[in-house]
Amino acid sequence: MKNKVLKSAVIALIVLAVALAGFAAGYFTHKLSRGNSVSSYEWFVDTVGKYYYFGADETQFTGSGLSYIADKYLDRYSEYYTKEEYEREQKSNEGSKSGLGLSYGFAEGKGIYVASVIGNSPAYMQGLRAGEWLVSGGKGGEVSPFGSASDFSALVSSAGDGEEITLVSSGGKEYTVAKAEYTASYTYMATQTTAWTFGDSADGGLAMYETPEEKIPCLPQGCAYIRLSQFYGTADKEFYRLIEKFNAEKCTSLVLDLRTNGGGYVRTMQAIAGCFAEGESKLAMVARDKNGKEQRYNCAKISDPAQRVSPDTEVYVLANSSTASASEALMGAMICYGTLGYENIFLSDYSEEYLDYLKKSGGEVKTARTYGKGIMQTPFENKATGEVLKLTTAKIFWSDCTTSIHDRGITVADGCIPLKAEWQSTLPDSELELACEIISKR
Repeated sequence: MKNKVLKSAVIALIVLAVALAGFAAGYFTHKLSRGNSVSSYEWFVDTVGKYYYFGADETQFTGSGLSYIADKYLDRYSEYYTKEEYEREQKSNEGSKSGLGLSYGFAEGKGIYVASVIGNSPAYMQGLRAGEWLVSGGKGGEVSPFGSASDFSALVSSAGDGEEITLVSSGGKEYTVAKAEYTASYTYMATQTTAWTFGDSADGGLAMYETPEEKIPCLPQGCAYIRLSQFYGTADKEFYRLIEKFNAEKCTSLVLDLRTNGGGYVRTMQAIAGCFAEGESKLAMVARDKNGKEQRYNCAKISDPAQRVSPDTEVYVLANSSTASASEALMGAMICYGTLGYENIFLSDYSEEYLDYLKKSGGEVKTARTYGKGIMQTPFENKATGEVLKLTTAKIFWSDCTTSIHDRGITVADGCIPLKAEWQSTLPDSELELACEIISKR
């Protein structure tokens, strides 16, 4: 079965309560049905024949399940869902999640590697961050060493909602966490002296809070750092609030962190791209289907100057081999606008140890580049059953209408700056520190 990058991180992590990362149209689900007389299989074949970008010969389809057929005969980004599965995915993508809120992997001799932590999740609120190494854990005051990823998975699975779990890091720090429902936050901003994060508000949803303990002292004077982890949920609304704060703080440069951002909705990318478009509804990208028909996507026209990044702002981007899809489209739009230069893009250049880990874990071994996903998926619903086929329907081009980064990515060969990276994430963030050193010297 093919490697589903929409369901797992590029490094083949086991995921707990992480949203599926994709590049879906995001506005609507096509409803296709010829009535209850049409079988699910006929609907599936008809949809593939009409819309699948790469084409497929349905006479070669074998297997009893549509999920199996989609996995075996369609590209890795296309996927079949039952009605219930798709409803769960949509709920997750809107930010409603449950669990601990982290993704992880296991490295022999090192322990559990925390690859990502979702903002406002139970793990995040207890101080757990990407780059941490966990060596043991347990319940009821008893902890045992983690000898495999399954040890960690079994511990989490055995705990009920609200039941506390103790996790111990390689440095001896203890984290007490419990599974719970939460609303995900996808952004965070910091300066030299303070920071702002999003958490639960008294009346529901998310509110922005100042969190000085999250400051980043290595940032140059007048520079702000914004992390954008995915293009889902309230990411665009959060981003607008942070840009308002960015301008209120009179910041003159911005480091936008898109590392390990696997994408999300086009509409969210369009909304965020508008912050860099000087109040104009500039072309953000073009989707071209198998017949050459084009769909043009403009960035949002933002009338409030407080929510726009001034063209005088020096913008830098951090990216890695898990920066994909909508993240790459946003970078492309900014490059075409003239907001971002390749020389201001920093790409993670992984260590041999980490690349070896990727090989052993079955991950895709890519370094000093972005992922290279320049195709779009569109969800099609069988109105009679509620089942959904998320299908690759178009190739994405930047607003110059000629540039596609599919299967190539944005690379050092384009003029980007490689940054030595021991692992995908480290504590402290050594890549960010290196980038800040370079920025300060310019």
